[in-house]
Amino acid sequence: MAGEQILLVDDDPDLLALHTRFLTGQGYRVAPAASGAQALQALEEQGEFHLAILDLMLPDVSGLELLSHLKQRSPDTEVIMFTGYGGLDSALSALRLGAYDYLVKTDLRLPDLQAVLDRALERRSLAQANRELLANLQQAQAELVRQRAHELTLIRRIGETLARPRTLDDLATGLLNLVREGLPALVLGLTLRGVDGETVWEDYRHQDNLTAEAGQAFRDWLQGGLTEAMGKEDACPVNKRPVPNQAMLWEKIDAAPLTGAVAVARDEAFTPEEAELFRIFALQGEAALTNLLLFEEVKGLAIRDDLTSLYNFRYFWEMLNHHVELSRRYGEPLSLLFLDLDDFKRVNDTYGHLQGDLVLKTVAAFLRQAVRQADLACRYGGEEYAVILPQTPAAPAMGLGERLRAGIAATPIPCGGGEMFMTVSVGVGSFSPQMDGAALVAQADQALYQAKQVGKNRVMGATSAPL
Repeated sequence: MAGEQILLVDDDPDLLALHTRFLTGQGYRVAPAASGAQALQALEEQGEFHLAILDLMLPDVSGLELLSHLKQRSPDTEVIMFTGYGGLDSALSALRLGAYDYLVKTDLRLPDLQAVLDRALERRSLAQANRELLANLQQAQAELVRQRAHELTLIRRIGETLARPRTLDDLATGLLNLVREGLPALVLGLTLRGVDGETVWEDYRHQDNLTAEAGQAFRDWLQGGLTEAMGKEDACPVNKRPVPNQAMLWEKIDAAPLTGAVAVARDEAFTPEEAELFRIFALQGEAALTNLLLFEEVKGLAIRDDLTSLYNFRYFWEMLNHHVELSRRYGEPLSLLFLDLDDFKRVNDTYGHLQGDLVLKTVAAFLRQAVRQADLACRYGGEEYAVILPQTPAAPAMGLGERLRAGIAATPIPCGGGEMFMTVSVGVGSFSPQMDGAALVAQADQALYQAKQVGKNRVMGATSAPL
């Protein structure tokens, strides 16, 4: 829903700047305001916003007063409130005054903000569409009204269906199912390719009476025609017939880095209204796919450490608590490794922080390739790493800790014109049902401390002798 006008009100200058950049990057037109007075001035100048994001605690005008004023002036404007944990009662009052939703600042993540925005703007769009439908019902003939209602329902379902998926497979499958439901067709298909031309996703739907020859001809056209025709600027014409005796509609899908096409075919001609509806399906699918890929990129940035590209401290705790609950619920083993570089301060003091950063990145690269796909290697902080080991008892965890210790000790790190080598001390924690995440961390940390105390460059469990 790019291009909508948003009023953003927050007295925290850092959050105001961050959210302004994010929303502008999503294609919205943002009017930032640092106070209630600035927000009222923006309302006078703009007249109406599609959506407003208001801080409940403002220095001059309360968020509830601003909400009341805005709803009286522009009832169609959807409003989302920002609050802290202490302002939840006020947030509930805001919902009673007409706010769409509220978000707790301390827990806010940008993908969550985008998801709430999408739902709020979709509700506004649907409300306006419903009013338009009511006006048409009063003027149009019964059959025309029925057709319009059907189309609006389909368009609404596009947004609802494509807003839910969180994986490429869910989204692409949902788009195909929507097309099949909205357009009677003999055969339909969707194919997506990556930057190297490899097929990333492909699937087809067809009626039982489709012949094998016609089905193969459709597949050949969609796959081969995509390569030849994706560079064309023109949209597909109604009733284009690349397959003999069949009418076909097709549309490009451009959602960098993916490229693809969606197509439908049948024996009878498509009407211009059906062609336009098909184009809406394709455009909405393309937009949803673009947003999905963007969200994945943003999510990756949010959970990765900037220097090492390992999972960061916050994601470590989120996933540790998740796996602790799974282990408690299903009785599965869970272990945790804490790794701390030995004498790392000496590297920074002797060679400088750039060399220290290279050490951290080199060790992180080793960890990424040395652990299992199911394991989560994280940068816990400073020169300390953590590896979550789902479904792993203490003994195998000790063995992995030793392999990692030995592997890191044998990994050369460029240093000036030569090489240097680093060692790590490793502490191993093992989950038991009475533990929570903090207790497991404390156990692994205590084992790490013992490994340091008895000479470094070794692996210790909670109650073990050093390896």
